[in-house]
Amino acid sequence: MKLLTKPQYLLVLFLSVALISACNGGDRHRNRADPNLRQFEGAKLVVLTNKHPWVDLISPRIANFSVITGIDVSLEVYPEEQFRIKRKVEMLSGISKVDLFMLMPGNSLDAYIKNDWVEALSPYLEDPFYSWPDYDFEDIFDTARKVGIRGEESYSLPIMLETSLLAYNKKILHKMGLSIPETMEELEDTAKAVFEGSNHQIYGITMRGKRVAATSQWIDFVHSFGGDWLTNEGKAALHTSKVLEATRYYGRLLRSYGPASAPSNGWYESTSLFMQEKAAMIYDANVFNTHYENPDVSQVAGNVGYVMIPAGPAGSVSHVSSWGLSLYKGSEHKGAALYFMQWATGKENSFTGLQKGIPAARKSAWQSLSGETEGLSEEWISASLESYNNALINWNPPIPDINKGRDIVSRVIIASILNRDLEQAAHSSSNLLNQLIEDENRIQK
Repeated sequence: MKLLTKPQYLLVLFLSVALISACNGGDRHRNRADPNLRQFEGAKLVVLTNKHPWVDLISPRIANFSVITGIDVSLEVYPEEQFRIKRKVEMLSGISKVDLFMLMPGNSLDAYIKNDWVEALSPYLEDPFYSWPDYDFEDIFDTARKVGIRGEESYSLPIMLETSLLAYNKKILHKMGLSIPETMEELEDTAKAVFEGSNHQIYGITMRGKRVAATSQWIDFVHSFGGDWLTNEGKAALHTSKVLEATRYYGRLLRSYGPASAPSNGWYESTSLFMQEKAAMIYDANVFNTHYENPDVSQVAGNVGYVMIPAGPAGSVSHVSSWGLSLYKGSEHKGAALYFMQWATGKENSFTGLQKGIPAARKSAWQSLSGETEGLSEEWISASLESYNNALINWNPPIPDINKGRDIVSRVIIASILNRDLEQAAHSSSNLLNQLIEDENRIQK
């Protein structure tokens, strides 16, 4: 056997090391070239969730994710109010074992960033090492991405995208010879015609009137009338002419042609009235189409039409909101958590959810419905897509303490529904909201 000379030996050694490095030279390099979905095998994730239709969708599919990745996932599911309390307690503890949690960015993201409870996702999403195959962040609607972005960073991946639509009972409108309202004036005329034409037996319209629950629907009317939460100077705008006009209109609709229980009606009470054929129209979230179209619980199933909010002086301006998944800053399994987040909010799960009536945040899911609506109303699909492409994301007052802000705003809505002194209520609430803004600004300084 002929021995290698020293130069030949060094060459063989160099080539061998290079070959080994190319094939197995560190996990990070290997996974950039060929994603190894089992690189986080053995990790055990804890995911804190709200009791939500999306959770019902994803729960039975997690076993397949675990088979593919070797990652164990434990879902902790709580009713919404209990979930919000549990999530905050976990964050405040500083020793939470939670890795991921559901978050509604429009409600809580700013506070969670301020308290350093959430991890910025952008650096991970831009790194192939952490990328789930074919995730395609750009496939997500622009409005859905913006909801979870602060500054240049993304903090939440959307599991769904919600907007509000005007739903109407086709049978009632047809029987009374009424057209689908396209403007605010026509909406009021239609509500009046139904209520008076039925001898007050059928409400013309139902909407939320219960304190903070009402603000998320009322704001679409404000925007459609050309108003906003704050003035250009950052002060409360509740007493300004356009907001007053919209608020007066919202209250008049419910007071004159809606249920007497309007001031205490949230989404549940309002949707129930519509499904029982006690109201001809409803303005609320598009996700409730799964309730309206379920013949086991709804008397209007198969008989509902959907359109965007009728146009006001500033046009038809709705909002979008979303639940998303966020990464806990203290997670010990961030790589595995990122895999789960991307898998759970990916194309396949989004499309499957949409087929079950959960509005998808991905364009490809809706495009895949072309030619076959999978039992979903063509009108619902069309109106939802139109809204997603034109809606605003500021459905909550743009201040740190959103809950206090919404409570202050809701007093003006209640005053309008009950036909109290609206201008006095608006000035009083504007002063309270300005005081809240000033107090928060002082704390931040």
